[in-house]
Amino acid sequence: MGAVKPFKEVQHAALKDGFLDLLGTDQANYTEVKFDDTVNTLVALAGQYIAKLAALINERDVASSGKMADLIQPTEVTIDGTKYTIGVEAPDYASYQDEGVEGWHQNGFKGSRFKFKTRGVDPEGEHVKSIKDWLQREGSSARNVKVGISSREIKGKGLDEKTRNAVTVAYMVKRQGIKPTYFWRDATAGMQLSIQKEFGKAFKLDIINSILK
Repeated sequence: MGAVKPFKEVQHAALKDGFLDLLGTDQANYTEVKFDDTVNTLVALAGQYIAKLAALINERDVASSGKMADLIQPTEVTIDGTKYTIGVEAPDYASYQDEGVEGWHQNGFKGSRFKFKTRGVDPEGEHVKSIKDWLQREGSSARNVKVGISSREIKGKGLDEKTRNAVTVAYMVKRQGIKPTYFWRDATAGMQLSIQKEFGKAFKLDIINSILK
């Protein structure tokens, strides 16, 4: 789930605000703490994070992403010593939509670590298939695109109209690049406070529950 606070940092925060001092120093009173609420909170936070991602995808009209929002899913919680971790998995192209992709043309978008390095468009490639799906969903057309494509820039001949339109759009996307939407960056920034607050509360609650047992 992006950068989740390590469990050790939550412990340090509890030490800093004096919470653990309330437990006393008699080791005979110590029992093993089960961090069930901490794990449940991590799962809930992952759900909130994914919901925020989906909301920003919709808000910023990341239309060409297709069903990307539906494909973003949480991983299982893993425990490694004092570090509790949960991840959020998404298609690889989520990074392209978030950070943008540089186009090969001099007037295309610049400023991303991702680049379109070639001009060629494969009518049977995933890029064209994705755009074809998008055109069908949006009821759009590439007929108004003014820049033509030479035969050497298209692999294959005898394409149907839908494929030709998709190839034209794909060509223009590679030419001009993809502008960033920063949906992932902003969703992550917006979750930081909630992660720290809720994770810290869950940690304390688990300790309290272990004492009351």
